[in-house]
Amino acid sequence: MDNLNFGAINKKFVFLLMVLFYSIADAQCIAYTGQTMNAGQTYCLTGNLTLTNDITIPTGALLIIQPGGALIVKGITVNGDLEIGDKGSVKSEGSIIIGVFGSQKNSKVKLGTKAYLSLTGSVSQGDPSFMGTFPGATSSIDMGTYSVVEICGTFSQQSITYPFINYVGAPLGKAYCIAKAQVNGGGTSILSNDSQIIAIAMDTVTGLAPGNASFCGPNATKATCPTLWPDGLPDEKLVCGFADEVVHELDNYCTKPAVSGTPDGYTKMGITIQQKTKDWPENIPNGFLALESKLKGFVITRVQHVSSTPQLGDAVAEPKEGMLVYDIQDKCVKLYNGTQWNCIERSCND
Repeated sequence: MDNLNFGAINKKFVFLLMVLFYSIADAQCIAYTGQTMNAGQTYCLTGNLTLTNDITIPTGALLIIQPGGALIVKGITVNGDLEIGDKGSVKSEGSIIIGVFGSQKNSKVKLGTKAYLSLTGSVSQGDPSFMGTFPGATSSIDMGTYSVVEICGTFSQQSITYPFINYVGAPLGKAYCIAKAQVNGGGTSILSNDSQIIAIAMDTVTGLAPGNASFCGPNATKATCPTLWPDGLPDEKLVCGFADEVVHELDNYCTKPAVSGTPDGYTKMGITIQQKTKDWPENIPNGFLALESKLKGFVITRVQHVSSTPQLGDAVAEPKEGMLVYDIQDKCVKLYNGTQWNCIERSCND
C-alpha cells in the first residue's frame, strides 16, 4: 500500500513539474523588434530600438523595456501594459494614450527606478471604469524611485474616482511628473494620492486637483517653487526633451574627503567569525566595538512602526535619545533624536 501511495505521489510530482515547465516556457518574453503585438503575449526589448511608426499594445499584452533599454517611437497606444525597467526609457515623438474609455479592461504604464517617459506630444487617459460605473477597472501610470514623466503636449485625465498617477518606489524617494502644456481633468479628478509624486504644471490646470502630490503650478517656474523644481529642467516651457537630464541629476549626492589627522585611540573590543589577525581590532582607529564577517549581516532591532512624533501604540513605548531601530512599515533605519524618529538618509557630509 505504501508503495502504491508513493507511486501516486511521484506521478503527481512529475505532473506538477511538467506544468511548471510549460508555465515557465509560456511566460518567456518574445523579442520585440517592432512587430505587431498580440493580446495575451509578453514582449521584451533588450537594448535600443528606434521606430518611425506608431505602436499599439493590445489588451492583455505586455511590453517590457528591459533595464537600461531605450525605445523611440512616433506614438503609443497602451491598451495593455507597458513596463519600463530600471534606467530604461521610452521617447515618443507623438502622443501616448493609456486605457480605453468604458472598456472595463486595465491598462498601465510602469516606470522602474530612474526610468523615464518623454513625450513631444500629449498624454491622454481613457477611463475604463466609465467614470466609476465599472469600479475596479483602471488605467494608470505607476512611477518608481527617481523616475520621470515629461509631457510637452497637453495632459488629459478622464478618471474621477481614482488617481491616474501612483508612486510605487522606495518610501523616501520621489518621482517627477512634468507637464509643460495645458492640464485638464474631469472636474473632480485627483492626480495622485502619493506625496512622493512631484507634479510640475508649467501651464494652466483645469478640473484636476493634485491630491496628496507635491504640487507646483499652475504656470510653474523655478522661482515659484525652488524647493520642488528638479535640477536639469529649464524654465522655458516651449523647450522639451530634458527627462534624461532630470533623471541624471536625481539622487546625485555631494561628498567630501574624510578629515585627516591622528586618531584619538584604537578599538579594544571586537567580535569576529573569521580567523583573527594579530593586530585586529586594534588596527581600527577611533572605534569602540568592531564586528567582522564576510558572509553574515548585522541585524538591529526590527519593529513594526514608530511614528515621527512618538504616539501611544508605537512599537517603542519610551524611546531614548540615540536609539536605533529598523521600521518594517516605513522600510528604513530610524534614529530617535530625543523628540522625533527620523529615517536615516544619505546626504552631503557637511
